[in-house]
Amino acid sequence: MGVNTVAGSFGSAWFAMTVGMPLTMFMQAIGASGVVIGLVTTVRLLAVSAQIPAALASESLDSRKAFWTRFALIHRLLWFVVAALACWCSPPRWWLAFALVALVGASDLMANASVAPWLSWMADLIPLPITGRFFGIRQSVTTAGLLGGLLLAGQILDATRDPVSGQSQPRGFAIVFAIATCFGVADILVHLFVREPRPVPSPRGGVLHRRILAPFANRDFRLLTFSLSAWNFGVSMIGAFALVYLKRDFGVTYSQLAGLGIAGSLGAIVSGYGFGELTDRIGARRLGVLLLVATPLPLCAWLFVNHSTVSLGPFKFPQSIALLSVAGIVSGAIYSAVAVCQFRLAFEFSSPRGRTMSMAVHWSVVGLLSALGPTAGGLVMDHFPGPARLHLAIPSGLPFSFYHAQLILSAALLWLVALPLFLAIRPGPAAR
Repeated sequence: MGVNTVAGSFGSAWFAMTVGMPLTMFMQAIGASGVVIGLVTTVRLLAVSAQIPAALASESLDSRKAFWTRFALIHRLLWFVVAALACWCSPPRWWLAFALVALVGASDLMANASVAPWLSWMADLIPLPITGRFFGIRQSVTTAGLLGGLLLAGQILDATRDPVSGQSQPRGFAIVFAIATCFGVADILVHLFVREPRPVPSPRGGVLHRRILAPFANRDFRLLTFSLSAWNFGVSMIGAFALVYLKRDFGVTYSQLAGLGIAGSLGAIVSGYGFGELTDRIGARRLGVLLLVATPLPLCAWLFVNHSTVSLGPFKFPQSIALLSVAGIVSGAIYSAVAVCQFRLAFEFSSPRGRTMSMAVHWSVVGLLSALGPTAGGLVMDHFPGPARLHLAIPSGLPFSFYHAQLILSAALLWLVALPLFLAIRPGPAAR
C-alpha cells in the first residue's frame, strides 16, 4: 500500500501540471470562450462513460493490473501530443481549442477505462476497517506531489511570460505539459510493484442491462451516487472559472494562481490523516453530512476580495490572493475529506462479487450527471450582464460579477439537492 501511495504522488504532480491550472490558463491564452473552457471539463466528465464497457471487459480477466496498465499508459502518453501542439501552435489559433478538447477527451476516455479495475483492485487490497485512515494518509502524501507540480508549473509559466500581454508563451505551456507527462508515466510504472489480490469471480452471463443496474438495487448506493453527482456538479460549475476571473479582473500572475492551488493542497495535506481517522471513528455518513454543510462556507471569502495589497514581513501580496489562500486551505481540506468519505461508502455499499461493475456504475453516473456543471458555468460567464447594466456590488465594493452568480448557484445546488440526498443514507456499520 505504501508503493501505491508513492505512485499516487507522481500522478498528483501530473494532474497539477495538466488539467489543473495550466490547461485552463492555456485555453484562456489562445482566446477560448467561457463555454469552450467549460467544455473541456464537460468532455472530461462525459468520458466516464468508458468505465462501464471497461468493467464488462475486465470482469472476466485474471489480472486487473494488466488491464489498468495498458489504458492508463496510453492516457498519460497522449499528453506528449498536447505538449507538441502547444509548442507548434501559431496564429490563427481558433482550431487549437477544439483540438485540445478532442485530445483531452481521448486521454480521459483511456483514463476512465482504467478507473473501475483500479478501484476494485484497491477495494480488495485495503481492509475496510482502515479504509478511511489509509485514504486520509494517501491524500496527504499524494497532495504533496500536487503541491510540487503546482509550484513547478507556476515558475515555468511566469518565466516564459510575454512582458506586454502578461500571458505565458506557448513554449512555456509545452514544457509544463511535457514534464507532467513524464511524472504521469512514472506513476504507472511504480504502480506495477503494487500487489494485486486475486479477484473474486464476478457473475457471468445474464441480461446486460440487469448487470449494469444491479448495484442500484442497494438504496444507499443510489443515494450516495446521486448526492455526490449533485455535489460534483456544484463544485465543477465554479472550479476553473475562479482562475479566469482572477486573471482577467485582477491581473494576478501564474505563480500567484498556483499559490491558490498550493493553499488547497496544504489543507488536504494537514487534514488528511485526521479526517481519515475521523471517518473510521464516527463513520463516513456522519462526517459526510458535516462536510456537505460546510462546502460553500469558505466561498464567502470571494465577497470580500479587492484590489489592495497586503504585507507579510518583507513580502507583499494582492489582498485577493492572501484572502483566497486562507479560504483555499479550508476548501482543500473539505474536498479531500469528501473524497475519503466517498471511497469508504462506495466500498461499503458494493459487494466483492461484481465490485468492478459497482465502481464503474458509481463513478460513471457521478461523472455523467455532473458533466454539465462546467458548461453551465461557462454559459453564466459568457452571458452574464456587464456591471454597468446590473448595478450590483459585493461587500468589498467591487461589481457583482459572473463568478459571484456562479457561487450562488453552486451553493444552492449543494445545500438544496446534494445535502438532502446524503442525509437520506441510512446509518450503518461504516456509514453511521
